[in-house]
Amino acid sequence: MIAKLRSLASDTVVYGISTILGRFLTFLLTPLYTNYVTKAELGETAYLYSLIAFVNVVYSCGFDSAFFKFFKSNENGVEMGEHNRSVFAHALMGIAVVSTTVTLFICAFPSRIASGLGLESVGTMVVYAGLIAFFDALVLVPFAALRMESRSKRFAVLKFAVIVLNVVANLVLVVKLHLGIRGIFLAGLLSSFVAVLLLLPEFRRYLLMGKIVFDSSLFREMWRFGLPTVPAAFSAMMLQVADRPILKLFVDNAAIGVYQANYRLGIPMMLAVTVFEYAWKPFYLRETSRSRSSSASPSAVRKQQRSTHVMLARVLTYFTVVCGVVFLSGSLLIEYVVRMPFLGGRFVNPAYWSGLSIIPIILGAYYFNGLYVNFAASVYIRKRTAYLPAITGAAALANVALNFLLIPHYGIWGAAWATLGAYMLSAVLMYRLTRRIYPLRYEWRRVLLSVGICLIIFVLAVFTTSGLGLWGGLLARCAWIVVYPFLLFAFGFFKSEEAAFLRTVSISAPQ
Repeated sequence: MIAKLRSLASDTVVYGISTILGRFLTFLLTPLYTNYVTKAELGETAYLYSLIAFVNVVYSCGFDSAFFKFFKSNENGVEMGEHNRSVFAHALMGIAVVSTTVTLFICAFPSRIASGLGLESVGTMVVYAGLIAFFDALVLVPFAALRMESRSKRFAVLKFAVIVLNVVANLVLVVKLHLGIRGIFLAGLLSSFVAVLLLLPEFRRYLLMGKIVFDSSLFREMWRFGLPTVPAAFSAMMLQVADRPILKLFVDNAAIGVYQANYRLGIPMMLAVTVFEYAWKPFYLRETSRSRSSSASPSAVRKQQRSTHVMLARVLTYFTVVCGVVFLSGSLLIEYVVRMPFLGGRFVNPAYWSGLSIIPIILGAYYFNGLYVNFAASVYIRKRTAYLPAITGAAALANVALNFLLIPHYGIWGAAWATLGAYMLSAVLMYRLTRRIYPLRYEWRRVLLSVGICLIIFVLAVFTTSGLGLWGGLLARCAWIVVYPFLLFAFGFFKSEEAAFLRTVSISAPQ
């Protein structure tokens, strides 16, 4: 068991590095777009890509999840036999039938669909969006096969290569050829199509290495298993991107473009949560497994379990401190980062600076997403994952309701607050479940102390530096960020052993 968990941790590191690097490269497209496309075009792009996310759920119809469930492996490795080839073929066939049907419909009536979506000026982009979703759907099963075969390196390399191609294509089509929104979607279409080509060896291994006969019984079983996962997938997607389509009902495309550009600037906290999530799951699974499988005496086992519980609870404390630094850095320094030189002008075009004030809200939303990730350990440790769709669904519905309630009055700031509220609700619901199925004694006094100090510093920094110039304001805000750990010391946040460790690290650091 431990060996398998170590293997999982190793694979997770590979997946994590590729994902973080890929997201960082994708993030760099945001300042690029602000300098080479209009706010309205960026808003239309954000709106269409949010719809692609929902279409992807429809195209998959849960067959990717069914593939994971029905794929079989033994203790010595992957069983590449008739069964797995059949599972691959039937999952791919289900996705291909649904995605081909919907894509043909989109290509047949692009003008009507664009008119219904309020995108009459960019009707051709609807066809591109449908084709992007189609090619993305075709690679779901081969990528899943790589994961089931524990071929994490090939998985990561292919994913990263596709992202690099997308970025390069954007540089050529948007920057060099000045194709605007058309260039953005052509770059997306090219990278999605190339992903299919790169995975041809997987298609060949599973589809051409032996005879495959249609098994109606297997297909029905996979359909019955996968279809119920679609509502949960829709809920998760609504939680992430529902604000863009709803914004479209109340504000113009230019406002959506401003929202999209500044929303993406919340990437520091998103990356912090992503890194933590990749490391956290194998960590708590490994530690709880060790405490359960110990061969020591019952009293020693109980002591080890208590120690594990304390350690898992303390992770939330340290996570909050790190997020405090990320929040202060991201929210206080971003208005100076956007002024940096970049391709086409500034890092972010000044036309988008009016939405910078949503960034602290988005950073806070990602922090609560991190709390949800912390608390979700309980459902995996206790194997109660059936609760996840209900929690995600409730948060998604709250997100939609808050968007409709707040956007008419507060515009893009209403959408940002709705995102924060939805992630807060998901964290609260998960915590209440945690208290019931796997209670941990979280150090709430220390967590709230660190959050409180962080927010006080943020408010003081904003008010005391608002009248300063570029370099004066930047240095002053950097100084306020440095004050954060010192105030934690001053208010007795750190325990004696933690303070001793930090002093040791500081003394041993190279001068």
